Amino acid sequence: MGMDRREFIKSCSLVAMMGLLFGCRKVSLDALAAEPSLGQSEDEVKLAMSLSKKHLDLVRVPMPGMLDIPGASSVNRFGMAIDLDLCNGCGKCILACNVENNVPLVPAEDAGRGRFMHWVEMRGGAPLMCAHCGKAPCERVCPTGAANHTPDGLSAMMYKRCTGSRFCGANCPVQARKFNFNDARKLGLARQFNKEVPLRDKGVMEKCSLCLHRLQDDRLKFKTSVGAISEEWRGRGVKTACAEACPKNAIIFGNWLDEKSPLVQLTKARVLYAPRELADLDPSVVFMRGRR
Repeated sequence: MGMDRREFIKSCSLVAMMGLLFGCRKVSLDALAAEPSLGQSEDEVKLAMSLSKKHLDLVRVPMPGMLDIPGASSVNRFGMAIDLDLCNGCGKCILACNVENNVPLVPAEDAGRGRFMHWVEMRGGAPLMCAHCGKAPCERVCPTGAANHTPDGLSAMMYKRCTGSRFCGANCPVQARKFNFNDARKLGLARQFNKEVPLRDKGVMEKCSLCLHRLQDDRLKFKTSVGAISEEWRGRGVKTACAEACPKNAIIFGNWLDEKSPLVQLTKARVLYAPRELADLDPSVVFMRGRR
């Protein structure tokens, strides 16, 4: 039976309406992906903190100085100090790091075993992350050079070169590196809160970057300013996400080789510590308590 003009127009209208609905749904999903909810990330951080290790064995260490590696900068070595006299173990630094660096959620079975992808975790009631050691044992065993040291003191990761050998993770004395066992995007566990930081793929190692992207942005801004002609870039004014989020200002980021850096100013009269396992590895991230 043939279709009359009225039925034809009605059918065309229906097809057009379906197209509009599909298009609206697509935009809605994109918008949802652009502004993911914090709820699940907050819940995962709370669970991780409830399962955290209660002990952190700290020993005294000297203030970090210039790196003893080829090509090391004589003016920059970035790092942090965590003030144990101020830190109350609230965990806001963990959530801030997860959001800033798009740290993926993990499946329920992984969470049940206490295996999270968090770059910052609680140990003994204090935040612990990669210490960016000057004598980094992780870098020495990486077969591809994906784990490498920058002249400015960061133990960095080149994700495109990582083949997932996990040698670096096995050689880290405090297990600060996390291996991506899951395809977070496929499982719906990826969260891109920050467009400046790419999502990582399954099969690579992840860890604290000391918010390298913030340092890179500041360096570029400095290089294009008038002052760059007569001054050296020192990363002044840059803060990591964890330091920015700490309500007690217990995390101090800065440049160990810059006398004007708040890191140097606030640690020079304090006693510095590092986990016993890292004390001989020249860590750039240390703890402090008490006064000299």
